[in-house]
Amino acid sequence: MITFEEVLAKTKRKLDENQLQAVNCDTNCVVSAGAGSGKTTVLSYRFLRLVLEKKADCDQILTLTFTRKAAKEMHERIHAQLLQFKSDPYVATQLSKFPDAEIATLDSFCSKIVRCDCTRYGIASDFSIDDEANKKNAQLCAQALMEENTFGEGARILAQIYNPEQLIDEVLVPLATQHYYLPKILDPGIVQPILDAVKTKYKEILDSFYQLLLSYEGFTASSKAVQSAREAASILLPAFDASDDYGVMLSLLGSSNYFWTKPGKGSGDDIDLLRETSDSYKAMRKQLCLALSILTHGQSLASVLAFLCEYQKAYQREKRKTGILTFSDVSSLAVDILKVNPSLRSYFKNKFRYIMIDEFQDNNQLQKDLLYLLSEKEELCNGGIPSYQDLQKDKLFFVGDEKQSIYRFRGSDVSVFKQLSSELKQNGGVALSLSTNYRSEPELIALFNSLFPVVMENHGESYEADFAELGSRAKKDAIEASCTLCIKPFDSADQDEGEDELAVGVDSEASAVALLMEKMLHTDEYLIPSETGPRRPEPKDIALLMRSTSSQLSFEKALRRYGIPYTLQTARSLMLEAPSNDLYNLLQLTIYPEDRLAYLGTLRSPFCNISDAGIVSILESYEENPLPFGTNPVLSDDDASRFEHASHFFSQLKDYVKTKTLSELVMHLWYESGYRLSLVTHAETQVYLEHYSFLHRLAQIKEKQGFGLSQFLDFIRENLGQNERLDDLDVIKEQSDGVQIMSIHKSKGLEFPIVFVASAGTKLMNKGSSLFAIQDTVIPYFMKNSFHETEKKICVTRGLKDFFDSGEEKLREKAELKRLLYVAFTRAETHLVVSGCFNRMNRNKNGDDSADNLLLLACNGLGLDIDSLAGKNTFVQVKRIEDVSEKSLYARKSESPASEDEGFEQKSDWYRQPLEEVDLLPSRYGVTTIFGVSEEAGNEALRLPLLDCDALFLKIVEQEKKKNPMQKDPYSPAADFGTLVHALCESRLLGENLPDERQLIPIPLARRLDEREKKQVLADASSLCDNFFACDLYRRFVQDTSFKCEVKFFSVVEYQGREVVAEGAIDLLVETPNEMLVIDFKTDLYKKAEVHARQVLTYLQAVERLYGKPARGCVTFLRQCGNEVWWKTNIDEK
Repeated sequence: MITFEEVLAKTKRKLDENQLQAVNCDTNCVVSAGAGSGKTTVLSYRFLRLVLEKKADCDQILTLTFTRKAAKEMHERIHAQLLQFKSDPYVATQLSKFPDAEIATLDSFCSKIVRCDCTRYGIASDFSIDDEANKKNAQLCAQALMEENTFGEGARILAQIYNPEQLIDEVLVPLATQHYYLPKILDPGIVQPILDAVKTKYKEILDSFYQLLLSYEGFTASSKAVQSAREAASILLPAFDASDDYGVMLSLLGSSNYFWTKPGKGSGDDIDLLRETSDSYKAMRKQLCLALSILTHGQSLASVLAFLCEYQKAYQREKRKTGILTFSDVSSLAVDILKVNPSLRSYFKNKFRYIMIDEFQDNNQLQKDLLYLLSEKEELCNGGIPSYQDLQKDKLFFVGDEKQSIYRFRGSDVSVFKQLSSELKQNGGVALSLSTNYRSEPELIALFNSLFPVVMENHGESYEADFAELGSRAKKDAIEASCTLCIKPFDSADQDEGEDELAVGVDSEASAVALLMEKMLHTDEYLIPSETGPRRPEPKDIALLMRSTSSQLSFEKALRRYGIPYTLQTARSLMLEAPSNDLYNLLQLTIYPEDRLAYLGTLRSPFCNISDAGIVSILESYEENPLPFGTNPVLSDDDASRFEHASHFFSQLKDYVKTKTLSELVMHLWYESGYRLSLVTHAETQVYLEHYSFLHRLAQIKEKQGFGLSQFLDFIRENLGQNERLDDLDVIKEQSDGVQIMSIHKSKGLEFPIVFVASAGTKLMNKGSSLFAIQDTVIPYFMKNSFHETEKKICVTRGLKDFFDSGEEKLREKAELKRLLYVAFTRAETHLVVSGCFNRMNRNKNGDDSADNLLLLACNGLGLDIDSLAGKNTFVQVKRIEDVSEKSLYARKSESPASEDEGFEQKSDWYRQPLEEVDLLPSRYGVTTIFGVSEEAGNEALRLPLLDCDALFLKIVEQEKKKNPMQKDPYSPAADFGTLVHALCESRLLGENLPDERQLIPIPLARRLDEREKKQVLADASSLCDNFFACDLYRRFVQDTSFKCEVKFFSVVEYQGREVVAEGAIDLLVETPNEMLVIDFKTDLYKKAEVHARQVLTYLQAVERLYGKPARGCVTFLRQCGNEVWWKTNIDEK
């Protein structure tokens, strides 16, 4: 049997001393793994070591990650490592168990626990997880309850404090979705403990205030301020002694009386004391008034809490009824189930011998409790959360980096990760560190080591991250790393008067950034390493990161102006640009043909491209017959031809919208109309090509939410012209060909040769929240009371937050800002650029000494004067961003009147050419369309076992024929059933843990099924998957090999007398040392392999071209696997 040491000797990857120490650790351990330190390598090699040393089987190690992408990467890496040594009998045995290895996200694992005992909470085991659907349910529950309780006291109070939109969207929905998760139940009895807490703090402040008044009572000096203080004491002290009535005390302390001006000059004991304590007097008096406001509104608090209890019950009833939960529900339920179900807790404790958790700095106390429950000593099973003394001493292995905890908005808490080290060390565990950064050049590491000790300096607060010096790798040959600060200093002077107005700061910054990128791309000043030596960077080697994408549009425009391609992770400008408007206009006409504006937009868009004169003629005839493309206007030959083609396409589209899904419609408009080709034709519009990814994704999201076309158009209409980020519309790309623009949060886990941290001077406008958590209960505002904070200034208080908030929330936000800077900087491999503008609001000249934006943080850490831009760090180059004229923002680089005229003439000549006849036949087909089953099953085909859902599908077909008797190709569910089976097989092959397999049912089929029918279809699909995993084909060729699922390809073939592109996806592609194996799944009722031979041949030819190996393939009929026929590229050779 091969040993782990032999594996290390044979693999190319060499582990450093710290990595080896972590891999070989056999006690509870917390590994602090900095950016680029190889934490994924450590986790995968530790998994391998535990298996090879027979400490655990593959299915006895629980490996948890933060994202599905990370789980998939971990799964593939560990599997690939084991496959290298599959000839070893023990490794082969472990490979057979690897499909059962639990490598998943924490959310999906929690879902698995909850499904074991969810009926205890009245939840069906086939529940689904959908945060968006839950948000809608919360809105509906809130609206219904407010209507039912219009005259209820709690509803009345809330309606007086908040406007209706605020109350629903900013109070009740966040309370329900973020705080009132299952199985938590609000306790109305919490009111008294809250009031008791207020009273306790009130008495503490009152005692200090009373003592201060006693000192004022003894004043003898004659100054006006001293006399005012003595008078205040003489009135307030007897009042405190005489009455405990909170209302009386509030009217006294909340009045405009008993204030004075803080002494400026003068001396003497009384004046000195008053000068020192006047601010304290006002602060304590304000705190007393805040407390008294709460205590006099105790009944209002009780009424609001009673209303919230009703709301929570209604919302949780809806959850149980619909079976739709949130991720927070699942996490909380999983912990509760393990606490109250000893047998299930014991099962999971015994199932997993080791637990490894990645990115734990992004988790919270609830998730820590879950892991402690799973790691409790076997002989124990106490009711609550185990203490660290009750944990097994060698089960837990945490990996994380407190400096990269940047997800507070998702509930992560860096203090939980920091606390782990001390707890586990007290129980025999260890805390290790992976300090070497293998990503960045040594010069950048030296910069980080000088910058971040200053930035991250703290006084031991639990929410602060501690920075430790980073180690570095060897310098790459002939590579000179760099760090550049591009800064526009604050200028208090007004703009110079002149012919050209100056652009705003962010536009000037964007122009400077684009100019520097152009220099990087076309000179040798910013070389980056490659396998063949130093080279100039390409656009895809550059990332432009921003804390907020609010100014993204300015950078997009600047990059377009300089002809630099880019790609987006978040399309803020999606609804501002032409593609969204063009697609909206054409789809709008299919439902609302009378929309004149949409018709005009369509005529001018690339869908028609009609000239101005042509549009005038069309609109004149349109007045007589107001239907799109319903007239025969007098047009030039060119316009007439375009109009005819557009009319034909629109006629087809009107039929398409009746049967196609939203995503299919978007794809049809983008590709089949020629719209994409129109963008490709012009360099300046090619940047819009990736808008398709966002529009298609938006259509998919709205499909999932049950939107029809009219609702989809309503949504787009509301957002057109808005420079806003659309929620959940982020598209992650494996490969990008342009500058990658994304938020810093999206860049986490990625690395780039060149990083721009742009718009670094931006301050996020935090509106704050009216919600406040006290004694594990979150409460909104429940009153509106005012009092005098000074003689003239009035303070309005609405709830507990004003009284209890100590300002820690702001300190936590600033602590995360420091970590955000660290994450942004450590994405860079070779060159780092920081750009930003200082203005009147972000320099913090008159505030405290803490920075509230990334640019000021960096400047302060580097010792850079933000006015003169002078600094001491010689490695950092500082460049001043100069003003640019607003006119220059709308001109392309190097554009001149002469070049404009030349370009116009060239384009005019091209447009004057006669329009060639256009072949409207598609140029791309699916392989199954070209080589579909052309022969009848007949007597030669073997009939396979029937499924229960076959009868259901026949019923659907009959219903479709009745509904649309004239339709040429009525909907058939068989193809969608095949898609479902393929998706299930792929999911199981890749070891994915799906929270809800119903999501895999294609939308057209799901729409036609009720819940019972969905369960039946899923059960039948699952049985076909089981057939495959139990068959000889899987055991012989797939189980212990390297494979890929759904491998997409394009191939040129001859079809209908012309060359076309055949597009296909290979269900399962297995790579062996000598050949490639293609396995195609079929769910057909009749087995006749020969009818699929041409399809398989196309797959084989494509695979041999792509991989350079001989290939053979087969079709396996999942209703009855076995006796597969294999083909080679010579179709007659089997």
